[in-house]
Amino acid sequence: MKYNLLLFYDKLFEYGSPSYDDRQISAILTKAQMRVFKKRYMPTDNKYGQGFESTEERRTDLEQFIKNDSPSEASDQTGAHPNGVFYDMPTDFLYAVEESLITTASTPNEITVIPVRHDEYRANINNPYKKPYANLAWRMDYSRETHADGTDSATPKRTEIIVDASTTISSYRVRYLQSPPDIVCDEIVPANQKHCILDSTLHDEIVDEAVQIVVAATMPQKYNIATAEQQENES
Repeated sequence: MKYNLLLFYDKLFEYGSPSYDDRQISAILTKAQMRVFKKRYMPTDNKYGQGFESTEERRTDLEQFIKNDSPSEASDQTGAHPNGVFYDMPTDFLYAVEESLITTASTPNEITVIPVRHDEYRANINNPYKKPYANLAWRMDYSRETHADGTDSATPKRTEIIVDASTTISSYRVRYLQSPPDIVCDEIVPANQKHCILDSTLHDEIVDEAVQIVVAATMPQKYNIATAEQQENES
């Protein structure tokens, strides 16, 4: 990917392009990877309006990022709603795909978890026909306990699971999309390199996106033309 990026970029400058070191190339490819990821995840970010799992192609595009986890209860439950429990999400958690709870009862039961907005919580928590019940729980997103600020490292993302008053949670299970790992190029110490885990069919598109990032920074007059061409070629 590094070789192709430099090849295409150098061609734009007629083989006299400014040089980039491995650290800069790693940052450019990582940024390009996230752009391609978001185009595949959000239907509004691509010309076909096809989002995550909407077609067989889209299912394949991001399948390498789908993971399972059983999050643990957060150590700090300050601020949780009645019948709500904070959970620490995996460190690479980005978006939830599918969630469920195992409840403690005479016969353990697996129930569905659905995301709700904070305004929906307030509007429906006292509505007996819409609030959580024995076979349904709510999930609301919440801030990390500690954010990275230069002195402290960030704690995991947290989410709040809200159940019916008569329900006791045994375990929480989530299938999720992980945040794309950084791409690291290091020709001096190859063992430090980290490859892109997106499906290999998208690697050329990541390189194309990386070229656009560099062109936008160094050759803005060509950027709009190149962007239009890229949209035409988008899969």
